[in-house]
Amino acid sequence: MTWATTWADILSGGPGRWKVDDLGCKKQALAHIEQHSSTEGPMRILCPLAGDDPFVHYAWSQGHDVTAIDIVPAAMKVMRGQFGADAADWSAESKESETVWTHKSGRATLIEGDMLTKRPELIDSFDAVYDKDCFGALELQMRPGYCNRIAEFAKTGATIYVEVKNKASGRENGPPFHVEKADLTDEAAYGGCFEYVASLGEVYPLKMPGMQQMGHVLRRLK
Repeated sequence: MTWATTWADILSGGPGRWKVDDLGCKKQALAHIEQHSSTEGPMRILCPLAGDDPFVHYAWSQGHDVTAIDIVPAAMKVMRGQFGADAADWSAESKESETVWTHKSGRATLIEGDMLTKRPELIDSFDAVYDKDCFGALELQMRPGYCNRIAEFAKTGATIYVEVKNKASGRENGPPFHVEKADLTDEAAYGGCFEYVASLGEVYPLKMPGMQQMGHVLRRLK
């Protein structure tokens, strides 16, 4: 099943899979980011593989500048709707194989495209990254490319907030894959360009039997 068909199933009323829409969880995630960030005032936050995650709108509502990237247009359409019903609030620009949506506030950008695409205009742009289940959704061979893009887009000292799943069984199967600190800090993953800052333990309970949602914080090195 492709990401597009998975999202079509979710949006038509199928199982929510990894989705967590509880606003309390999003408030907590932003609090962790703000607590560990050295940036004073509003941050520019990258949300990779965001789907329709309410975190993006919530962080924007708190005064931050947000950029979300996802390859599924249907998910991005739902996210735009979270900002209000007026479609005129958004302008769209087509760039090669992707579409960039910009909110009239100037503080929200939604990119319909592949996260692994090189984007020179985003290099050294973000104070923080919100990675909810992105790393743990990727096959091992895709993780180096993904982490390299995050490293390119993040400023030196940027805070990386990562949520992953710990699984009681079937750890070798996914997505989602079982992820621990050692997986995140592997030199082929985040470890090549980031330092490990903190383990947050279980950040909130899941309705999925045998799984825990774990939080980690990393920081971009020079």
